[in-house]
Amino acid sequence: MNCRLSVALRWKHPLLYVLSMVASVAPLYAQKPNSRRFGAADNPPISIVKDSTFDINPAADEENCFPWTLSAVQSTTVSAPKLNVPPKARVEYDKACGASNGNRFVEAERHVRGAINKFQDYSAAWVMLGVILEEQQKSQEAREACSHAAAIDSTYLPAYFCAAEISVRDRAWEQVLNWADLALALKSDGDPYAYYYRAIAYFYMGNAAEAKKSALQAAAVDANHDEPSLYLLMAEIYEHEGDAANSVAQLRQFLKRPTSRQQEHAAKQLLAKIESQKLTK
Repeated sequence: MNCRLSVALRWKHPLLYVLSMVASVAPLYAQKPNSRRFGAADNPPISIVKDSTFDINPAADEENCFPWTLSAVQSTTVSAPKLNVPPKARVEYDKACGASNGNRFVEAERHVRGAINKFQDYSAAWVMLGVILEEQQKSQEAREACSHAAAIDSTYLPAYFCAAEISVRDRAWEQVLNWADLALALKSDGDPYAYYYRAIAYFYMGNAAEAKKSALQAAAVDANHDEPSLYLLMAEIYEHEGDAANSVAQLRQFLKRPTSRQQEHAAKQLLAKIESQKLTK
C-alpha cells in the first residue's frame, strides 16, 4: 500500500508550516508547503485503500500515510508493538488513511479511533490521529495523541516528528527543540527532519549559528534535494547572515520544485527583496 495522505500535501513539509512565515513574520521563516509537506511533494495522494489482511508485511507501509518520508532503515524497522497489531485494527487504519486522503477528516478520525479501540498500543494510529486532529485545528488533542504514541513506543520516530511539527505550529520553540533532540537520540541521522526541526527552533530562538549548523546537517542527509522546504529555510538563514549569494542560490534551488503556492510566493518575494537590495548598493 502507498496510501500517503493528502494531508501530507498540507502538513509537510515535514515538513513541516514554517515557511509561510517568511512573507508574514520577518525574519522568521519556514512553513510547510501546502501546510503540510516537508517531504511529500513528490508523493501525490493515492485514494486506493488495500485490505491489510493481504499484506505480506502489514506493518512495513504504515508510515506511507505520514507527511515524513522516512529513510529505508526507519521505514522497514518493525517493532514488537507493530507486529501485534490485529488485522481488524489495520483495516480501520487503512480506511482512516483513505478518508484523510479525500479530506474527509471527521470520517478519518472515526476510523483511526476505531483502530485504536481495537488495539490501544497502536503507535502509528496515534500519530495519524495527531495529524488528523491538527488538520481540524485541535492542536492540544493532536499534541497529546503524538505524545501518547511516543509513550507507547519510545523508539517510534514518527511520534517525535509529529510532536515537533505541532509544536512548530504553536511556535513553542523549546518544545520543538526538545522533540528534535529526542528524535536524534534515536539515531535518526539518516532522516533530515530532526535536524530540520532543530534548525527551525534555533532560528526562532535567536541562535542563527546553531540554526545554520542543523540546517546544513539536514541538507547533507538530503543529498538528492528531496525536501524543498529545507532550501527555503536555508535561504532565510543566509539572508539573515547577509549572505545574499548563498540565499539566492538556495531560493533558486527551492523554486525548481516549490512545495505550495504560498511558499513559492514567499520565495519569490524574498528573491525580489534580495535582488532589489543588490541594485541599490
